[in-house]
Amino acid sequence: MRTRIWIVLWIAGILFPMEFLARLWPAFGRIFNPIFAPDWMHIVMHSLLYAMLAFLLAQVVHPISPRAILLLLGVGLLVGCLQEGLQLFSAGVWPGWPPEILDLSVDLGGTIIGIIVSRLTIHNKRAANI
Repeated sequence: MRTRIWIVLWIAGILFPMEFLARLWPAFGRIFNPIFAPDWMHIVMHSLLYAMLAFLLAQVVHPISPRAILLLLGVGLLVGCLQEGLQLFSAGVWPGWPPEILDLSVDLGGTIIGIIVSRLTIHNKRAANI
């Protein structure tokens, strides 16, 4: 039950438009903008957010079958599309496909990393119990 609550909170955190908050609250923007403005940091943060989402989801989905992996990838893509849509809406701009495709690709890459880490964690727990 706790894991499901963390999943809901994590998705809410992913979907919350932080850049919009940075524009509304200048003090927050002075901290947020310098840290998250570089492209490399944007990529790292998207990867980590979606890796953790997939890891949390994989804790609920057992066993991790090919079908479950497709489900996890689908959820990662769905949340990524929602996030991109909310970011575009809050910025009041029309999609610029190369940036959104890059973000969605990084989101899926992070999702794959989370699935792999989850698989390794489950495998190591089973090996320790043998």
